[in-house]
Amino acid sequence: MPLRKIEEADLELMLSWRNHPSIRQSMFSQSVILFDQHRAWFRRQAQKDDCLWLIYETHENRPAGIVYFTDMDHASKNAFWGFYADPEAQPGTGTRMGIEAIDLYFRELDFHKLNAEVLEKNERSLRFHRKLGFEVEGVFRDQYLGEEGFQSVTRFGLLAAEWAEHRKVLTASSSNNSL
Repeated sequence: MPLRKIEEADLELMLSWRNHPSIRQSMFSQSVILFDQHRAWFRRQAQKDDCLWLIYETHENRPAGIVYFTDMDHASKNAFWGFYADPEAQPGTGTRMGIEAIDLYFRELDFHKLNAEVLEKNERSLRFHRKLGFEVEGVFRDQYLGEEGFQSVTRFGLLAAEWAEHRKVLTASSSNNSL
């Protein structure tokens, strides 16, 4: 399986990706994180039942990205997600990782809705969510204050039934191309 739970042994690699400038600039927390802070954060996350942190591995068993589900509401079957790929990952890694993660979320975890929030300057993520079939549910104007000033935040949602149909279209359109 290309997704597995993050273990303490993965923390250094995960942090090196998370602290990379190309990743940090797209996050809601844009400061550099120290390893001791990261380890303490991970230990707190490991105790929670409303989040799931996963590492994505290629078919060669090489770590290539992080996917996470947070604010998991098991009663109403919805949560938020986030992700980032190794800054040096091969093209298409993000799409493969996204498909695997959304499949796991809807098929194995049996959730109904997946939510996302994206900073307005993260055009790549905005396009990525649309590519995966997410629908814009709203824009929160000047919601986030980061290093570059205020930014709006786009809220996306994807329902399980929408994913089932969109996944067919997505994989059919890329059958001739590598995802």
